[in-house]
Amino acid sequence: MLPTAALLALNGLYLGAAFRASVPLFWFLDLAHFVLVPIASVWALWRFAGVRPPDYGLGPLAGRQPGAAALAVYALVVAAFAYGYGFARILALFVPWEWPATGFLYSQAFPQHAAGGLALLAYLSLTEALAEEIVFRGLPALWLRAHVYPLASAAAFAAIHWESGTREVVATFLLGVVLAALYLRVRNLWPFVTGHAVTDILAFTGTYTY
Repeated sequence: MLPTAALLALNGLYLGAAFRASVPLFWFLDLAHFVLVPIASVWALWRFAGVRPPDYGLGPLAGRQPGAAALAVYALVVAAFAYGYGFARILALFVPWEWPATGFLYSQAFPQHAAGGLALLAYLSLTEALAEEIVFRGLPALWLRAHVYPLASAAAFAAIHWESGTREVVATFLLGVVLAALYLRVRNLWPFVTGHAVTDILAFTGTYTY
């Protein structure tokens, strides 16, 4: 998954320029680093390393829990994402220094048409959630020791948000530590994909404004 991780870390360098140069080019690049390259990486892991999606948490939707317990896990993880991110953003306001965010925001690429905007919101939230949760939450848990994993996973997750400024990096790091520790207990990535998608929807729609 290294190509996927590299593209997610570097997309802040080129997405804004690509959008200004050509909207079709921008969406092709977005599709490449959130869909095409992750799919190829998942296939390569399975084909050449024997690492299957269930190995990193993409097994049955309910995981190892019975029905009611599975729903409770989903509710807990979604709440950890949504409220944890909001709280982490408040804590990040106390960071005394900040590098500026890049000029490009995904909100610039949203169409004015309501149906198109909803379709794009669904695409962005789901593809980002799935790709980032596999690369920065599920897979590292396979190879890192339990006492190293939360900090390493959170640091990698925070690093790909560098283009959004220092406070976003701090907020995603704090959130990442909590989520990684929670994943070690749950070992089912689907609730994290769901929580990530919900949080992205809230972010894209401007719910987090502080």
